Amino acid sequence: MILAFYGAGAMGREFKYVADKTGQWDEMVFIDDHAAADSLLGCPIIGFQTFRKRYSPENTRFVITIGEPKFRREAFDRMTEAGYHGARLIHPSADICPDAELGEGAVIGPGVSVGSLAKVGNNFYAAKGASVGHDVIVGNHTRIGAGAFIGGHTVIGDNAFIGSGALLKDRIHIGDYSVVAIGSAVFSDVAANTTVMGNPARITNEGAQGLLYAPSRALQDAAVPEEKSAAEAVAETLSPDRIAELYWEAFSGCFDGIDFNPVSFRFHDDGWDSITQMSLICRLEETFHISFKGRETMKINSYKTGLDLVRKKLDSAKG
Repeated sequence: MILAFYGAGAMGREFKYVADKTGQWDEMVFIDDHAAADSLLGCPIIGFQTFRKRYSPENTRFVITIGEPKFRREAFDRMTEAGYHGARLIHPSADICPDAELGEGAVIGPGVSVGSLAKVGNNFYAAKGASVGHDVIVGNHTRIGAGAFIGGHTVIGDNAFIGSGALLKDRIHIGDYSVVAIGSAVFSDVAANTTVMGNPARITNEGAQGLLYAPSRALQDAAVPEEKSAAEAVAETLSPDRIAELYWEAFSGCFDGIDFNPVSFRFHDDGWDSITQMSLICRLEETFHISFKGRETMKINSYKTGLDLVRKKLDSAKG
């Protein structure tokens, strides 16, 4: 049986080590449309379309090795819609009760415990030393960080994120797309789309539906003043025609094997998901040495609007 890792980043390396420990896979491969290398840890890295041509759903299983919860769900859906089934990847040191249920694509890290009658959904990931109590129910695409503790009979929704070292009291409910920050102690229910932090945990962001790692990226951008000077240098040397040419190279490079109209093609169309969107944004940031913030990324919903935004940011750098 073949194991495919969807994503060739840091989490991909960690999951590969878990897979090595199990000794049950005849071959392993990474799926990544925008990887800079051709291989990782001795395994080939190939694009999604190439993967589909080479590996059939009948003898292939997969796990999602993308950290961002929203993107994990989209990648999982992409694989299942293509007919593939998720693996259940369990480190040999994990302690899983015989009557616990694990969904497709669930990954259980070293030293994790899953209690009696616990049920975890598809694309679940529990990192090193996490503890899932008895009768706990966890939804799909949810991540639990290293050393986190989930009390018995607790219910956690879909696409939630429980940070490392967090403590969740028994018999509480954590809503869909909620975030429990690192080291928090949670004693009561957490509504959907809500971030809580501290001991006792308090709400820090209600109705949040953004990317989990966006705040750290924003802080990183603010801490690197060189990025502005680099953007100024690029702006001084590029003509409008050259900007359009470089933009086209970045834009079209995200859609290998996908037919599209560069003017009318938008995020909700087939093939243009958030993974592709973020890949494009990263390419544009690297090409033009500019940084896109929050709502700006949503403006890049077609070739034309994205190009206009890049030109505007470069004109601003000139000024």
